[in-house]
Amino acid sequence: MKNLFSFLFLSFFLSSCSYFLTDHKNDYLKEKQEKSLDLPKDITTRPIIDYYPINTINPEKVGDEYLIPMPQQVFSSGTSNEVRMHKLGEIRWVYVETLPSSAWPMMNDFWVTSGYGVAKSDPTTGIIESENLGDNQSITKLVMKVEHGIRQASSEIFISHITEIDGDWLRVEGPENLEEETMRKVLDYFATTPPSGGTSLVALNLNYGQKAALKQDDEQNSFIELNLEYARAWAAVDRALKEALIDVNDLDREEGVFYVNFSREEEKGFLRRIFTGASFDGDFRILIKEIDEKTCRVTISAEEEEAKAFERELLSEINQSLS
Repeated sequence: MKNLFSFLFLSFFLSSCSYFLTDHKNDYLKEKQEKSLDLPKDITTRPIIDYYPINTINPEKVGDEYLIPMPQQVFSSGTSNEVRMHKLGEIRWVYVETLPSSAWPMMNDFWVTSGYGVAKSDPTTGIIESENLGDNQSITKLVMKVEHGIRQASSEIFISHITEIDGDWLRVEGPENLEEETMRKVLDYFATTPPSGGTSLVALNLNYGQKAALKQDDEQNSFIELNLEYARAWAAVDRALKEALIDVNDLDREEGVFYVNFSREEEKGFLRRIFTGASFDGDFRILIKEIDEKTCRVTISAEEEEAKAFERELLSEINQSLS
């Protein structure tokens, strides 16, 4: 039996060596054209995200070639599985470092065990509604929404406590509002429940709603597009600057401007990673402009000509620190 095993092993070894020692550079000539794959006409497919789009309308010719915009920045949100609560005015939300398709089944499990009851659960919109929490005199309910966060792979959970008054749904005011209490329960649930690592296939469309992206305009100028209202966009950039250890010399919230200075000798934040040679000292102006009620644009300009080369690097650092 031992001799048989040795013979089989030797045969396999020699045949493997024969394959690797043979010249295969012309094997592609033996390949044959296969028939095209026929897809059903009524099939529905998700849109493909083109990270390297080609400008076919007004391409900028450079000899026989043309320029294309840089792809969107892709980076990891981290591996700490961080969970925290944010507050801006009366708005609260829970931030989780996981994709919405993974947060959705956990929130379904939470809602089932919360005691509020489930009247509606829609993974395509990320909305869960409770049963009526009021009595015979009033109709109130909790509405939870799971959205993609600002970072690359993160989720944000919002909860609203609303009541029906004369056919309109309005936010419950005063001590009867259950939003903060329920938010803290959600926070505790994420903190105490081990992640299963699973994902909901029916909620995959929720992964396409990222709220921040580093882009370029037609003139190749870089900017960050934030799908947020102005108040939250300002707060997010302010937090990102602090998290990235970027010192703010002055700011003007009404004008949407941060004034920052970088010095090579300080070696703070991303400077240690991008400046490797001569010393550098420059002033930058970070501008947040409201495009519409739910969209803002973050741009950067440098006062010194030699500092302009670092505008995109600064935007990249801010984009990675947004949360």
